[in-house]
Amino acid sequence: MGQVWDGLRGPLLLHHHLAPSAVAECTRLREAGDWAGACRAAGLTPAVDLIEVEVAYGAPAARRIAAALAQLAPDLLRTYLRTDFHRWPSWPRYVVLTELAATPAGFEMAPVRLPDGPVLVLTPPESPQERRGVHLAVTTPDRLQRYWRALPNWCWRADAVTARAEAYASGQPQAESDLAVLRSGAVTVHDLHPLVFAALRPGAVQTPAEPGWEFPVVRVRCAGVWHEMQVRAGGLAALAHTDAEIDRELALGALGGPVQGCAAALRSWRTGYGRLPKELRRQRDRLFGLARAGRTDLVLSMLDAGFDPAVVGPGGVTLLHLLAELDHRRLLPRLLAAGLLLNGRDKEGATPLHHAERAMADDVVAALHEAGADPGLTDQAGRLPAALRPKPRYELVAEVRATPLPSFFRRLRVLYRARRDAARPTGAGERT
Repeated sequence: MGQVWDGLRGPLLLHHHLAPSAVAECTRLREAGDWAGACRAAGLTPAVDLIEVEVAYGAPAARRIAAALAQLAPDLLRTYLRTDFHRWPSWPRYVVLTELAATPAGFEMAPVRLPDGPVLVLTPPESPQERRGVHLAVTTPDRLQRYWRALPNWCWRADAVTARAEAYASGQPQAESDLAVLRSGAVTVHDLHPLVFAALRPGAVQTPAEPGWEFPVVRVRCAGVWHEMQVRAGGLAALAHTDAEIDRELALGALGGPVQGCAAALRSWRTGYGRLPKELRRQRDRLFGLARAGRTDLVLSMLDAGFDPAVVGPGGVTLLHLLAELDHRRLLPRLLAAGLLLNGRDKEGATPLHHAERAMADDVVAALHEAGADPGLTDQAGRLPAALRPKPRYELVAEVRATPLPSFFRRLRVLYRARRDAARPTGAGERT
């Protein structure tokens, strides 16, 4: 059964959640004791070596970290991170996984009190060779720099059931995104993460809504009367007009004539310029919200249901411009087959290649090059795509993640990593 939300009927807009299939895979791996596999299934890169932790901090600290990893639910953790967490900017931010039951929600100028020993932390890569995205590592509070965020235990520990129930009952800030859509009536607790549902409804069977999309008819004022428009069959249809009538009015508009009503809505839909009726704007923004959140599964389900893949979003972007957030292997061929322009420009003159370079998405950059994208095109500021690539502060991240090891152990680690990198297949470090 679908849920009504913002003029659109379809799956729940908890787009900050992982796809159900990914949650199921993370759960399977966690329950099998494979915490590293669960991290990878959730889009995190595990960078924790328990032997190093024991050598550096002692056996009790290593046992404590191992116990925390055994209860780590990275799919749950993802729901309490910003949707752009995997593409942190060039200056580092960190998220510390605490054993506290409550912490502030924002980045801290005066961080919460942490234990003296090692803690789990989410960081950006520490070198160009590491995979783009978030890495789960170990650090000590004294090595953390100015900006970091603390997450309470119920946001990441599978066994923090009581704390999780109390957090939702008291409206703790990390739960606010879920609570907001619950209050709207767009979803029920059955649509929340399974661990959250189990905490809120102990012993009950979770029955989430069946997926499916419907795109309602929208009324548009046109020549003094109300006409209907609807997204269907991969496009936006003006139901009261023939294609020839719309084409004629748009052609007159290109010559300087007035464009109103249905034709104006279609022009705005296709170009991103001009005013779009509110209900159509909500439907369009739903697609781009899911894309920016990295929900390839829901983007594809909308397209499968007949949504227009060529719609132009705010700022003049298309889905091609957002490929760095999505699974480009599944989406790029479909978008090109739908006729999207590989070198199409947004309102700043940036092409999809500009956006991919800015996101440091090497896999997407390579795919766009292979498809024929032009790296010599500049944006309105005269910048080539490669000029937009940030300059990450790898040395700052490496300092946070540095483990104080005896010199012989450091040498062994360098040798092991060199051999591992030499044996790694090409592309093995790319985000999936």
